[in-house]
Amino acid sequence: MNTDLQRGHNRMRYLLPALIVWGQLLLSGAIDDTELETTLIGIHHQSIVLGCRFTTHDDFLLESLVITWQRVEHNEVVHSYYYGKDQTSHQSEQYSGRTSLLPEEFKHGNASLKLEGVRAEDAGQYICFVSTISGSVKETVLLKFAAYYKDTQLLIKLQPSSSTFILESQGYPEASVLWYCAEDKNVLLKPNTSFVTSEDGLYLLRSVLEVDHAKTNCNHTVEIHNNLVNQTVTRKFNLLLPRIQEDNTDKRWCIILGCCILAFAAIIVLILVIYKHQERKTGGKTKPGFI
Repeated sequence: MNTDLQRGHNRMRYLLPALIVWGQLLLSGAIDDTELETTLIGIHHQSIVLGCRFTTHDDFLLESLVITWQRVEHNEVVHSYYYGKDQTSHQSEQYSGRTSLLPEEFKHGNASLKLEGVRAEDAGQYICFVSTISGSVKETVLLKFAAYYKDTQLLIKLQPSSSTFILESQGYPEASVLWYCAEDKNVLLKPNTSFVTSEDGLYLLRSVLEVDHAKTNCNHTVEIHNNLVNQTVTRKFNLLLPRIQEDNTDKRWCIILGCCILAFAAIIVLILVIYKHQERKTGGKTKPGFI
């Protein structure tokens, strides 16, 4: 029972600023049915400004201004302003210390919200309610979350007849990964690519490519495409292992052949030396018989 009461209390705490806005809208009789929606992309750990505009007149009074930013999905209050100041007591804990308005821009009809340190859970739909003594407005902003793929690591494992390439990175959302031969981009290779969600909401990318030396002999290229932010990460590496192995084999045969030639020459020289030695020995014995 206490838990249900607490949930009800929190729900009313979040909805109170919105009810204040709607109450002023009804009293003013100036509800604007035109709802504008803007789509923005928030980058991981960066700041973003959610735009919201309203019309001001000569009779604009700051004391009459009410601004409420609210999440559509959970009816949570992101930021509220009335009675001439920010009302942080009604703010959702998720946005505590990360939001701010631009008070110096109020007189220009600017009720934009600045959100610091964008996170994955910030993605969603936001509604801006603005009410003044002369009218009111409601605008909707759709915030998408993205993170550039970075810290790309490439591990190469070499075996006698094959090689394994392991590419790892992290970003958001899921990216497309292409492996191909640099000599012919139309020759696409087939890796095993997987995505795992990390604690901060990013995707951990792991792409594994197995290469058979007997079937594939080319310079490899891998590309990571994050279409939401128009990002492309390219890694190129040269690994012509079959050709290298053939060259090493040729070198070994050359060395063996050279050694054989040297050994054969050494044998010939040794035979000549022995022959000369025997010839001298025989000639030394026959000379006394002729005297």
